[in-house]
Parts: sequence; structure tokens; C-alpha cells
Amino acid sequence: MNKYLSLTILLLFFVLGATAQDSHKYVMKIQKKDTLLSIPVSQIDSIYFVEQTTQDSLTFDINVSNITSDDANIVITPSNDDIPYYYSISDSIGKDNRDKNYNGSWYDMEVGWWSYLAQFYSITWQEVMQNFLVTGQHTANIEEDYGSTLMWNTPYYVYSFGIDNDGNLTSAIAEKEFRTAKPTPSDNNITVAVKQELSDGVLIDVTTTNNDTYFIDCQKKSYVDYYLNQYNGSKEQMFYQFYRSILSQINDQYFHNGNQTDLKANAHTSDADYYIIICGFDGGPTTNIQLIPFHTAAQ
Repeated sequence: MNKYLSLTILLLFFVLGATAQDSHKYVMKIQKKDTLLSIPVSQIDSIYFVEQTTQDSLTFDINVSNITSDDANIVITPSNDDIPYYYSISDSIGKDNRDKNYNGSWYDMEVGWWSYLAQFYSITWQEVMQNFLVTGQHTANIEEDYGSTLMWNTPYYVYSFGIDNDGNLTSAIAEKEFRTAKPTPSDNNITVAVKQELSDGVLIDVTTTNNDTYFIDCQKKSYVDYYLNQYNGSKEQMFYQFYRSILSQINDQYFHNGNQTDLKANAHTSDADYYIIICGFDGGPTTNIQLIPFHTAAQ
């Protein structure tokens, strides 16, 4: 308080003592640690102090509901509807990145991301950050909010923090962890017959015992074997890592129902060893994961 009182008296003395004619002769200098700011007095319109928002003045209630194997709803309720804040969601990979590279701080991790984006637009990270701030209660469906489904049986973290236009935290960082559900198993018995190996894929017939949805894709044998070796031959772990890698590309062409004849599964390289990857799927694998080898034809 004594520092503010001294500054106020000094400013009053200066403002009353410096005439309009003399103002161009003076520069105000403000020292903050190793940074020294110089502002010509002639350019100053007004000087005043405001009380900084303390981190204890803004808190968050984060609620996660309707959790399935690939989606959830979130509601973030701040204690003050007028203070801007930022929120996001991350999986364990993002959390590991936070812990390893950003001292366990979601805020520092986001500043790193905003700084990365800022360099492409020749603006400050604070200007980037302001595009992502919200106020008041925020309700969202994660798939709609982020344009992608979640991974099954996986921990996720919703976090939020208040932040002002200068990039200063105005609250403690709130975090809510949840885990997506395991898919419900299916009794669909899926049988695949390879009919013709092509240079850009394979033609197959698929026979099923019910109309439950199943997933089909082709991947190079070396790629699949890498993940199998990483996880001691576990097809479940292999499929989890593989599916995570293509999550943003997933569309209806990967999914089918019922019997299929002359179904083409696409491959990108001719004269190469591949696997057909097939399993029941409903937000995650619901049947045994089958790996069916084939070799693409030479061109």
C-alpha cells in the first residue's frame, strides 16, 4: 500500500508541476524487474490505478455427463459470468506433454501453442488467445465442439482458467478428469474371403451373422507389425494406437453393416505386404480384431 501511495503522490506532484509547455521535455520511466519502459509525457492522456483481479475471485465448476465410449457432454460454470476464461480438453498424450515440457501447467502449454500460432500471423500470442476466450456458462457436446470423436476407455481432462487481455491468469486452473466407457461387445461373427488382390487394394466378400456395424481398413504389414511388437503382440493395443492416428480422418467409408460382395478395401502402395484390419465397432472394437494378410499386385 505504501508503494501505491508514494506513486500517487509522485504522479500528482509531476502532473501539477509540469506545465503543458514543458510536457514535451519529460519522459515517464516505469521499471519492472529487468524491463524499463519509457513513455513521453506528451503522449499520456491519463494515469490511474485499478485493482487487479485476484486468482481467488474466479472459480469453476466443471461437470461431465452422458459419457459414452466416444463422446461426452461438458458444462463449465464460472463463479463470475463477466470474467473471460479459456477452456479445453486433452487426453493423456497432451497431459504427458504438459508434464514433460511445460512444468505441469495447462496455462504454460496453451501459451506455447498460442505463441506458435502467433508467428504465422505476425501478431502476439495474446491476440491469438483472445479468439478463444468465452464468458458465462459454457455447455458443449465434445464431438460437436471439437469435430472429432473421443477414444474408448481413455482418460481425458477438461480444464479452464481465467485470463485477461494481457495474458495474465485471473484464476487458479480448474481440471476435471473423466474416462470414456468401454464399447459394448457384439456377438457378430465376421468372416472375410479375399477374392482379388489389386495394385491399389483388395476385393473381399464379407459374411456376418447380424447387422451390427463393423470397421474395415488396410494398412501396411510393417506398420501393423511395429505396433504389435511395441505392445507384445496385443491386437487391442495395436488397434487402439492405429485408430488414434487416423481419428481425424475417420468417415463412413470405414464402416459397414451386413454381408458385402466385392467390397474394395483400398491400399496406397503396389507390390507390398498389407493387412486387412476388420472388427465389429461401436465407439470402439466390439468383436475380435482380425488381421488378414494380402499382397498388392504389381503395376
